Amino acid sequence: MTESVAHNAPDSALPAGLAVSHQTALDIMGIAIVCYSVLIEQEEGRPAPDVDQMSRWERELEAVAELRRTLDARDTERVRRLADEHAALVRRLDRMIEDS
Repeated sequence: MTESVAHNAPDSALPAGLAVSHQTALDIMGIAIVCYSVLIEQEEGRPAPDVDQMSRWERELEAVAELRRTLDARDTERVRRLADEHAALVRRLDRMIEDS
């Protein structure tokens, strides 16, 4: 069984009123990428892998990677929003990893 990679994912990037650093957002998005990679690896190890599911996860991984590559530190509202969205995504993916 693969260990969870995301138990330290915060409920939100930072408490309300504090600016989320660009690095924090990048880190959270990086954890999401790792989670997708773990899910794909787990699925590949099954006797009958769900190829369609793996393709969806690969597309989602690439979408997160692209957002991460293009995240502009000067766009503080987008940085905060994406950090919060991806913190929630990491928690969801982590549960999926644990359930596998």
